[in-house]
Amino acid sequence: MNQFITKPMMGKRVMATLIDYGFLFTFSFFYIMQFGEPNATGGKTINGLPAIIPVLLWFLYFVVFETYYAATPGYIIAGIKVVSIDGKKLQHIQVGKTRISNALEIIPFFGLIAYILLKHTEKNQRLGDIWAKTLVIAKNEF
Repeated sequence: MNQFITKPMMGKRVMATLIDYGFLFTFSFFYIMQFGEPNATGGKTINGLPAIIPVLLWFLYFVVFETYYAATPGYIIAGIKVVSIDGKKLQHIQVGKTRISNALEIIPFFGLIAYILLKHTEKNQRLGDIWAKTLVIAKNEF
């Protein structure tokens, strides 16, 4: 088993998250404005099969980037990457687990759960990292 140096890197993780989700929310906003149908509240709505496009982009953006590059564009800019604890190549299922857990640890309470876990776990892991057996490390640590 490989030994990785872990640190909470809170600022880098927050920056990476803001960059990544900023990109995804911007894309989704413009997609809905371009292809959405007017709704009763004066906004626009996407229904049916076209509504899957933002979800598909989310999957491609996070799961594909992290599986093949060990980092999203936000992580690359922040100088961090994801590694498997066992030192093997990341698997789609591992990345999927870390991203599914975002709904539990980042969305509610604006990331307070993720913050507490990063500060109080031995390897500075969020819930998704623990579940997926992954670590977030500085790019130059590997």
